[in-house]
Amino acid sequence: MSQEVRDPFLEGNEIIEEAIARFHKDQSKENLIAVLEGIRTRMHADGHFVIPVVIKEDEMTYSFRGLNTNDGNTWNVVFTSREEFEKGQPSQVISHFIDAALKACAEADAMGFIVNPWSDDAFMLSKELIQMILDADGGVEYSVPEDPLTKELLADGSFLTRAVEICNRNDTELNALKLMKILRHSNVWVPCVALPDEFGQEKINLVPDILEEDEKFYFPVFSTQAEMGEYGDHFTKIERNFMDTIKLARNNQREITGIVINAFSNQYIIDRNMMDMIEGMEA
Repeated sequence: MSQEVRDPFLEGNEIIEEAIARFHKDQSKENLIAVLEGIRTRMHADGHFVIPVVIKEDEMTYSFRGLNTNDGNTWNVVFTSREEFEKGQPSQVISHFIDAALKACAEADAMGFIVNPWSDDAFMLSKELIQMILDADGGVEYSVPEDPLTKELLADGSFLTRAVEICNRNDTELNALKLMKILRHSNVWVPCVALPDEFGQEKINLVPDILEEDEKFYFPVFSTQAEMGEYGDHFTKIERNFMDTIKLARNNQREITGIVINAFSNQYIIDRNMMDMIEGMEA
């Protein structure tokens, strides 16, 4: 007896289906906007579309599978669920992020997407409508970028700062995973107290500061020196690889709940489970 494979990234797409159904009953401007907002909401939640593709195995690439309409135009097709896809003929499909699919379609030669083409509630998502969805964010980022993590990109901490801001704005599992990958390759700034060595004055020990909140202890790090603000004026600042700060946090005499990034601006906490995940990631 086979068990259906559940795709959690498709769960929640019902809001798109329901909005499209309302639009077909009453094709008002308000109902059209509701469809676009439903797609945008699922995009921000790391939602997926089921997408028929043509896979070029020799090149390890794929392209959208097109559908020709009676007017001679070509549209790409997407589905909100496996059930909607299975209403048509079998083909190779992928489950892929809505935001990436929309951006790719906006640059493709097709007219746009037909959402659930085998349904009575098929929806023509033209390039113009796709651009409206993408423009609705007003330049505000909701997905951590997937730029190659080069030394140049990470050098001044601005890319890490940007990723932390996005995770605070839209704390999805995918964004958290992207941030953890960035952290594994990043340097951060650690505020330290300079203390004389207990055996003499010639040697100075730098002891990382620890923040306390609700009887829990946090190891503070910052993506840039500027992120410390006035707090940083009272400490010696050292730059360390984030992987080293995990070791420092684990070895602290206090029981550290997590590492807090940019505690006084866009605070984001890396708890012990996330520390384990970062350490387990491929270098």
